[in-house]
Amino acid sequence: MTWASRRQFQYFVGLVVFVGLVVFAFLYPIIFQKPTCFDSKQNGTETGVDCGGTCSLMCKENIINPVVVWSRAFLVTGNDFNLVSFIENRNKDSAVAEASYEFRIYDTNNILLGTRTGKTFIPPNQQFAIFEPRFSSGQSIIKTVTFEFLQPLIWVKKPPILQTSQQSINVSNIVFDNNKDTPSLSALVNNNSVRDIPEFDAIAILYDANHNAINASKTHKDKLLNSTSVPIVFTWPELLPSEPVTKDIIILINPFLVSF
Repeated sequence: MTWASRRQFQYFVGLVVFVGLVVFAFLYPIIFQKPTCFDSKQNGTETGVDCGGTCSLMCKENIINPVVVWSRAFLVTGNDFNLVSFIENRNKDSAVAEASYEFRIYDTNNILLGTRTGKTFIPPNQQFAIFEPRFSSGQSIIKTVTFEFLQPLIWVKKPPILQTSQQSINVSNIVFDNNKDTPSLSALVNNNSVRDIPEFDAIAILYDANHNAINASKTHKDKLLNSTSVPIVFTWPELLPSEPVTKDIIILINPFLVSF
């Protein structure tokens, strides 16, 4: 091989190597894609397809379905009833941003009187209540109320708020006034933390001596600044069937609206 031929061969080899490196640089990120939580594959630290591990989406097999403890209709006045379902989410660090649900109301003959649907969040590791106001039973007597979440529920990692701030957000000064015209319950919600709390709901549930729920009410507050308290008041337009022994006030803060 002459010197010129060797020179041409070296140029050719260099060109091939250069083109190979360019092609490799182009194809590498395609062939060896970095695992993500949105690539429809189980890779990286995932324990399922795009779920578990460092992904925010929870795998279905790691989720405990919410438990509906009870669902009832409470008389407001006349033929109007408030619908309430008391639910327990046992998932310690998992929540749902938007969950569709349905109440179904039946009369004494098990005939469906109507339904009430809505949407809510499911807070992590907490007992909570869902409240639907003013369902009219017409001339019928309500016997049974059922409740269910409508699938699918998308569970994501979310640390609990109240449980991690147990000493910071609390309810105090609970006072019940069994006025025969308008029974009422008042209390203070205290935010002793250094963070502001966004809008929240408070639901009061009254129980008799046998711990049977006898009525419920709901109120809404726009916000609760840090190191402050806000009064909450619940009222009922008619005399309650019995004087409550236990007064439970549930604070519902949407964990997807807070920054902590």
